[in-house]
Amino acid sequence: MRKPSPDRWFIWQLSEGVEAKIRYREYGKADTPFTPILFIHGYGGMIEHWDDNIPAFEERYRIYAMDLIGFGQSEKPNVRYCLELFAAQIKAFMHLKKLEKVILVGHSMGAASSIIYAHLYPESVEGLVLANPSGLYGDSMDGMAKAFFGLVGSPLIGEMLFAAFANPVGVSQSLAPTYFNQKKVDLNLINQFSRPLQDRGAIYSFLSPSRRPQDFLLENIKPCNYKGGAWLVWGAEDTALPPHKIIPEFQELLPQAGAFIIPKAGHCIHHDAHETFNARLAWILFTLE
Repeated sequence: MRKPSPDRWFIWQLSEGVEAKIRYREYGKADTPFTPILFIHGYGGMIEHWDDNIPAFEERYRIYAMDLIGFGQSEKPNVRYCLELFAAQIKAFMHLKKLEKVILVGHSMGAASSIIYAHLYPESVEGLVLANPSGLYGDSMDGMAKAFFGLVGSPLIGEMLFAAFANPVGVSQSLAPTYFNQKKVDLNLINQFSRPLQDRGAIYSFLSPSRRPQDFLLENIKPCNYKGGAWLVWGAEDTALPPHKIIPEFQELLPQAGAFIIPKAGHCIHHDAHETFNARLAWILFTLE
């Protein structure tokens, strides 16, 4: 069995007097000739949500993954969480590891953050692989889905929802609608998503989408400056962000983007249907080579 990559940390100074300890991992050979890959998790996620994906590629590529500020085991300060903040974290990480170019593989909110980064620094992105990205919703989301994705605006209601959500039962009930294969929503996954909710400051990051939903939208970057390779990989059974409604919106933002719909997969496509997702990602990476 392959020895898991150890946790690494760096201190990110966001501004004068404000800093956060960020967790990341790195995989694969440092001297590979191929463009490195950076995996960016979605809302509520963490590095471990890529555990069924990264091992399939680390023999060939230098790979990085990190916990976004406010999530996973990264620190959770009381700052203004937004897609631009996560894009700034990607920029800081690129500087830390002295990376000139990278392939970004992002899921949901992490995919939206990757788009913002590519918009701001298009010359440093070799390719965008966007797994069920958030940020463009239109009229596609029903009331239950909006609650899950943090679009309930009242702080009081948000705090009540957080209190109800921040335990294994609440996490299980929230994860279940994002999976087609319910066997994947096991105790290990539930515990992974439950632990960060107990951290000091978790309420700030987890409630940010409900308190400032506009900070998690992509409407203000049309047209997008990034013109390079981009691919949308979507779970056919994503009821919150149905592909037939959302993919056209993203192809307005990224007209060059190819789109692939994977059957029998929900919103967490990379984990829900990891073998099919990995096969599609391998094809995309070969195309980029």
